[in-house]
Amino acid sequence: MAFELEALVGHLYIVGGRVINVNPPGSLVEVAQPSAARGREGDTFFILIVPSGSIAPTTFYEQLAQLAAERYFSMGGSVTIALRSMFQQINRNLYEHNLEHDDREGQQFESSMIAAVLHEDDMYVARVGPVVSVLQTAGLTLTFPEDLSDDEPLFSVPLGLLPEPEISMVRYGVNAGSRLVLSDGNLTDIPSDRLTSIMLENNIEKVLQALRRTIKISSQLMLVELVPPEYDGPVLAAPGESSREVNARLGEARMQLSAESAQWQLPRRGDFGSLARWGLARLAGRVAGALFFLGAMFQQFFPLPATAPTRRASSGTLILTVLLIPLIIVSIVVLSWVSNLGETEFEQCLGQLQETAGLARSIDSGNRRSVTSAWNATLQVAVACDDMRPDDPIVASMRDEAQTLIDTINNVKRREAIPLINFEDASISRLRIQGTDLYALDGRNDQVYHIRLSDDGTQPLQDEPVAKMRLGANHQGFTIGQITDIAFDDHSGDLAMLDENGTLLRCAPQFVFTCDVQRVLGYENWKQPSALTIWDRKLYILDREDGQIWRYDPSGSTYVSAPREYFAGSARPNLRDVVDFTISTDGHLYLLYADGVMKRYFGGNEVAFTFSGFNEGSEPGVVLTEGFYLNDSPIAPGFFLISRGTRTIFETTAAGTFMDSYQAFDQDKLELMSAVAAFPEQSVLYVASGNTIFRITMAFQ
Repeated sequence: MAFELEALVGHLYIVGGRVINVNPPGSLVEVAQPSAARGREGDTFFILIVPSGSIAPTTFYEQLAQLAAERYFSMGGSVTIALRSMFQQINRNLYEHNLEHDDREGQQFESSMIAAVLHEDDMYVARVGPVVSVLQTAGLTLTFPEDLSDDEPLFSVPLGLLPEPEISMVRYGVNAGSRLVLSDGNLTDIPSDRLTSIMLENNIEKVLQALRRTIKISSQLMLVELVPPEYDGPVLAAPGESSREVNARLGEARMQLSAESAQWQLPRRGDFGSLARWGLARLAGRVAGALFFLGAMFQQFFPLPATAPTRRASSGTLILTVLLIPLIIVSIVVLSWVSNLGETEFEQCLGQLQETAGLARSIDSGNRRSVTSAWNATLQVAVACDDMRPDDPIVASMRDEAQTLIDTINNVKRREAIPLINFEDASISRLRIQGTDLYALDGRNDQVYHIRLSDDGTQPLQDEPVAKMRLGANHQGFTIGQITDIAFDDHSGDLAMLDENGTLLRCAPQFVFTCDVQRVLGYENWKQPSALTIWDRKLYILDREDGQIWRYDPSGSTYVSAPREYFAGSARPNLRDVVDFTISTDGHLYLLYADGVMKRYFGGNEVAFTFSGFNEGSEPGVVLTEGFYLNDSPIAPGFFLISRGTRTIFETTAAGTFMDSYQAFDQDKLELMSAVAAFPEQSVLYVASGNTIFRITMAFQ
């Protein structure tokens, strides 16, 4: 839905009770430029930066906002990853600046920052420090933090004070007419009922006027109203300067500066001829200057006689004395400099690493947030030092210490992700397992693969494509279209495949060439079928766009009747963001949403369900989730959820209580994590990432 919503933007800037008719210096609105990273093309970025503590010049906040926009649009991946990375870079710049400047100099700066991203029909909001947002949408007034009267979540630590920022994030569904306010903490003084009535004013100009009358002393805020592209209304935002244009000018200036100073560039390490010439020239100039100075001083205190003395050294001796001694000194200095090039930088990094680790060790272990932030900063410094000198034992030891303590605090079990099998040019989107038969759906090529596992689940004994479960395959007069999903029928043991045309293909796992096929009724009414589940022989098909799950009752071994609606009546749940669903043996249906929310239903009626026991910051609603697997066996039943953004697999009980979380030693292996399945009898997880299926042993070995 990119570009189906546009934003009208207004600002309010009050200082000492007086309205300033300019935008707050830390406010900025940017749309994606052609050079934006993949995934950012249709995004609109809003940011408000508010001073905290010492106030810097206005240009400081303007440049900080531009830097934030540039960082966000340069990051690929999910919106949450890009926002988190942007906050971390801004915090790192402020934190390093504050470390270098003593507070007595008045040059230590800290800032509160709140940013929002319009991505299709979702609004993501992230904040650090005492800043808030208010969203008015579909008759609801939603605040972030949720309770503006509670000081604890509101007054979080601003940017620049901790090595790692404490980022809070939320995601909302929005539509035309939705209004969003990004503001400093002064908005919390307005009673909730008054705030709601203000947000419901006829247009945003009246909203700003009402806010101006209500906020008396000071305020910095940005007001956004989402409208359809054809909307013709007043432009309330003062025209701003695009960070793209600023970047272009900076780039030209840097190129010109580089061209002018090319002859003075430092030589590269390893180019010993250039190093020697550079060192000799630099030292010779210094020596010459010193000799001129000493000569002038000597002449002033001991003037030369008018007639030179009779005895003098020979010209050869003078030449040897004047040239040889400086040459020896120059050679010693140059050789010493060349042999020690780069060590100073590494030693500085090592010193910073030891200092950061010492700070982390000194923090009270009861302060989980601060301890985690400090050890995360230690880990970042260790990675930087490791880049300078790989495999240094001191750096490796401190890196391992930091990672181990972070994992302990976050209840993370780090395991080896061992490649089980990979398929060329594939993108695995689904994993289904029954006993020692593992099936993978290649969503890129619409092909199903069968992997027969060893009894302990650690080795692939055989792998082959399922010939009839692929795009374009023909069976009994039916041609397979794009594959929607695959599922097991626990009653018959068959593997079932459904395509977008309603073609249902069922094959016995032991005899994948023995298959039955049919076209189910009513498929032409589907809008966006995306997932398939079979329970108690009944066929359940998720239609996200239509907001319904279609149920087909069996007649013998086929489905010949029209589908029935699982959700009856008009009060259907919104299924557009559902990433997967399943049904447990007791008949409860579980829906997992992309924002980490899981809902449970029985007979079409919602039953209370919530995740619990997660560490702060690792809740499914914060890290977001892309898929899950229900372990419905008697051995430790529960859920496994995957979070691609954090490259983590979370394990919970069947009631949603946190049990464990797993990460790989090499996190890059799980960068494209898309599906998970479990072999609980052998304590093995199978994780799909890109074209590879990895095996992770949950028990420590």
